[in-house]
Amino acid sequence: MLPGRGLRMGAITLVVLGSGTVAGGLYAQSQTGNWEGHAAVENTGGGHLRPHAWVRGRFTGPEAERPQVQQAPGGFHPADMVNAYGLGSYTGGGSGSTIAIVDAYDSPSAEADLGTFSSTFGLPSCTTANGCFSKVSETGTSTLPARNSGWEVEINLDVQWAHAIAPDAKVLLVEAKSSSDNDLLAAVDYARRNASVVTMSWGGSEWSSETSYDTYFTDVTGDNVVFVSSSGDTGGIVEWPAVSKYVIAVGGTNLGVNSTTGGLATPVTETAWNGSGGGCSVYETSLVAQPLPLVPQRRGNPVACTKRGVPDVAMSGGPNSAVSVYISKQGGWYEVYGTSLASPMFAGVVALADSSRSTKLTNTEAFTLLYATAAKSDYRDITSGTAGSFSAATGWDYVTGFGSPLGNVFIPYLASH
Repeated sequence: MLPGRGLRMGAITLVVLGSGTVAGGLYAQSQTGNWEGHAAVENTGGGHLRPHAWVRGRFTGPEAERPQVQQAPGGFHPADMVNAYGLGSYTGGGSGSTIAIVDAYDSPSAEADLGTFSSTFGLPSCTTANGCFSKVSETGTSTLPARNSGWEVEINLDVQWAHAIAPDAKVLLVEAKSSSDNDLLAAVDYARRNASVVTMSWGGSEWSSETSYDTYFTDVTGDNVVFVSSSGDTGGIVEWPAVSKYVIAVGGTNLGVNSTTGGLATPVTETAWNGSGGGCSVYETSLVAQPLPLVPQRRGNPVACTKRGVPDVAMSGGPNSAVSVYISKQGGWYEVYGTSLASPMFAGVVALADSSRSTKLTNTEAFTLLYATAAKSDYRDITSGTAGSFSAATGWDYVTGFGSPLGNVFIPYLASH
């Protein structure tokens, strides 16, 4: 058992604008005018940390009132991300794969809200009735944990955007009864036995015994499983489990925006997001596939890393390319961003590749191929932007890894090797 450290969600921010108000006590404070603040919804002690949800919007009254929610989907839509990452030419859709989403607490309306999201954007239906969607507790039972409004945002983001990227993959939502390490890892243990890809949009600081728990991110059933995690929301800081040598760490970027339409810019441009977590591990050994020593660009002080460096890859996670998320119990549509978005999207990319393979990817295969493709122009190399004390640079860096996947070449490569 872990020593009650508690884990927090990866970077996740809400942008709320428009008419109507949010029901429930999601936000810690408010004031008249434009404002951004933290969602302080969890204060249970005993090693629990509150989720990293931030809200930005227009406030019109005292603290008792809530920020306004959008009545129509704003931000980037699934078609924008499909275009940005060259996924339109890939027709596998994730069929035959199961994406397990591990989060804490319950989103009671997760399935219904996924239905609204899917119908709004013309995606295939994903329900319990048609066998696509399932929701269980950390031990696989139907007895679900209590609702938590902050984690509800995280859950809906993860479910909706994993489905957006791999619309024919099954979605398995595994809900831990709290955000403690013990409960979340119990949920991971169930997920790895019942899925081909596991995504985790949460994390915490490194600690000296972390490598003892990395075995949670290995296959125990003989069924191949790949583990993916958000790199975190504090730029230039390393978080576990993303830094585990068995987990693909996904950093965050900003996609270029068309100034007229507010949608994806053409041609596609991508820069590092300054909130993207990353760095050199204190405790985790390097991957076999990871070249050493890593000497990424650090502003004023290049640093050689002789242990595990993160992130490995990156996808959209910054505020410029926030995405639409539907949360009925909190009033409707939101714009959300963070590495909490990047992780389920990359899990969807893995599911797309898996659907064309005779056998699902293993962690070892996934890492080997991720680093092998770096020399084959299968990534969009992101060379501008900073996070913490690190800068994006040509090749691998502590902000975006090797860059973002170019799906039209990246996915076929993973599928055929």
